[in-house]
Amino acid sequence: MRNNIKLFFGFLVVLAIIVWTGALNTSQAESIRGLKVYFLNVGQGDSEYIKTPNGSDILIDGGPDASVLTELGRVMDFGDRRIDLIVLTHPHADHLTGLIEVINRYEIGEVWETGVEYPSGIYDEWKKIISDKKIADKKVVQNDEKWFGSVKFFVLGPLSNLENKKIDNLNNASIISELDFNKFSALFLGDAENPVQTQILKSLKPMTVVKIGHHGSKNALNEDLLKILRPAIAVIEVGAKNTYGHPAPSTISFLESLAVKIYRTDQNGTVEIDSDGVNWSVK
Repeated sequence: MRNNIKLFFGFLVVLAIIVWTGALNTSQAESIRGLKVYFLNVGQGDSEYIKTPNGSDILIDGGPDASVLTELGRVMDFGDRRIDLIVLTHPHADHLTGLIEVINRYEIGEVWETGVEYPSGIYDEWKKIISDKKIADKKVVQNDEKWFGSVKFFVLGPLSNLENKKIDNLNNASIISELDFNKFSALFLGDAENPVQTQILKSLKPMTVVKIGHHGSKNALNEDLLKILRPAIAVIEVGAKNTYGHPAPSTISFLESLAVKIYRTDQNGTVEIDSDGVNWSVK
């Protein structure tokens, strides 16, 4: 009997070592493959594509037209026709329209959105396509999360359920999300403006990258938020010679005062950031 007990505990020890070694090897392999975050040049709109080290695909917003398909064709792996997660931050056309094209061309694993009320033909089309294709559709709130191997992707805002609720300023109904991969992190603000950014200050930490809200408009930047984040990089997605005056000079000036490196899609085109979880580089 004693020998059997010793053998049993010996088996458990060996099994634990195998599991731990496998997890370590997986983590090391993911660090080697690395994380890729692309801020796509889709004109006066937003779209971010993320390739996680375990091979998963995340797309946040789709820009104002079908140009997102061209951009995805340049950055996605050849033959990859599946996107594991699509996030619609809010249903303004400059974030939503391109997603209609994407859903019609790619297999979609899951959609995250708020479900906020908004009278719009393109939004009605979006909801119909998701229903017709039976795509999993999650109405997210703060602390909803999903793991992609060693990458954690989670929601900082909205703070409460917005499904079927009417919001006066739709920008402030944006999904705010964070991505963490070891020591690398990125914050995606959608079009969330200053007042909403104030609501998430207690949830923030220093981060590597921030996608500036609302194309860098004068209401897009909460100074307290930036002082907490202390990002190395700020990305502004904006159309060349747009009629809105984006980004605002005040936004650029404040970022420069904090010595943040600024990249703009109207000047730099698609911005690619690669990271092994510790180090990072920009293309």
